Amino acid sequence: MVKKRERVTEQAKIDAFASAAEIKIVTKETTSKREKKFKRVTFSLTEHEDQLVDELSLKVRSFRCNRSQVVKAALALLEAQDEKTQIALLEKQKEN
Repeated sequence: MVKKRERVTEQAKIDAFASAAEIKIVTKETTSKREKKFKRVTFSLTEHEDQLVDELSLKVRSFRCNRSQVVKAALALLEAQDEKTQIALLEKQKEN
């Protein structure tokens, strides 16, 4: 004897799917706790500079370091310099 199958409508499937969705309520408190937003940018590097970024990312052995982290570290170093040194380094890059 064949067991009678219960038919489920498409709307019932949709309702079941929607009811399982996680609901997030956005308030001022939750918006301030959001992670940093990142912006994808494009800039030009010479072949040597591109290779240097790759080599620097591979030097780290204790964690996985990606290309963005190398660039961020370089920016942090530049930012830590006084204004006179920053300008000198940027002028040096302009000459190249």
